[in-house]
Amino acid sequence: MRHVGWQLGCSIYAVFAGFAAAGQPVLVGVEEDTGDFYAISTTNASLQLIGHSGIENLGALEFNPNDGFFYGFTTGETSATLYRFEIPASLDTVSATPVGPLGVAAFEGGLVFAPDGTAYAVNGGVTVPSLLTLNLTTGQATVVASLDGRHDLAGLAWRSDNLLTGLDSTDNDLLAISPANAAFTKIDDIAPLIGGVGGMALLDGVGYFVTAGPLAGPSGQSPGSNELFSFDPLTGEHFFVGSFEDFILGSGFSGLSVVPEPASLTLLGLACLCLGLRRRMRWPLRGPRYLPGSA
Repeated sequence: MRHVGWQLGCSIYAVFAGFAAAGQPVLVGVEEDTGDFYAISTTNASLQLIGHSGIENLGALEFNPNDGFFYGFTTGETSATLYRFEIPASLDTVSATPVGPLGVAAFEGGLVFAPDGTAYAVNGGVTVPSLLTLNLTTGQATVVASLDGRHDLAGLAWRSDNLLTGLDSTDNDLLAISPANAAFTKIDDIAPLIGGVGGMALLDGVGYFVTAGPLAGPSGQSPGSNELFSFDPLTGEHFFVGSFEDFILGSGFSGLSVVPEPASLTLLGLACLCLGLRRRMRWPLRGPRYLPGSA
């Protein structure tokens, strides 16, 4: 088992380090109406299909660095459920395991992990959304506080100043939200139309968000620009990365996350090196501002 863990760790390191070195995809997105997972390039928004999860109507997605799994929850008045997703280093398949019901209504939303491991979520798409914490063992949501006024939050990220950043499609802007009491302030307006679904992720201090596809919302009444943008989570300044218009033809991406960061990969690589040296010593004979788009 020791050999299997060492080989698996080094395999994950090699694949993700290869992506990082080659400028390959470092974001993972899930399409709402199909449950398909994609790796997304932060250079030009090009897509690589990972696989079909079998779980449709996901409202959020986030990677948990504490256990190596992705988490997301489905939407619904009474059926919103937290799922755990496993994606192998080969990025060619995804498997889903149900964790449990949230116990609150959710119509899209956002999910993020604080540095201390706490899972924060927002149940966007309701008249007055709430900031929640999620139990990763049972799926149960606990309400921290409700946001003041009507907001439709489609993404969530954790900032360096320990505030949350929310993608609000009601007013088409970015919000800074307190994880303690859900108090918020507006960061800036968003130039592209967000639409009925979306997602947000933060990588090395740089934010990314996706906007809804052409058929988002009931009967396609809440379309977005169907694009990927990078942004500054402190100022809201945002830049066009690329369009999904030729590939994502339905509701669009409803969740966005990062894969393990380069710093984490470096530590994993060092761990592999140390384990390799230890193995060799014990068994000496055995031999990786908004620029207008086309929309």
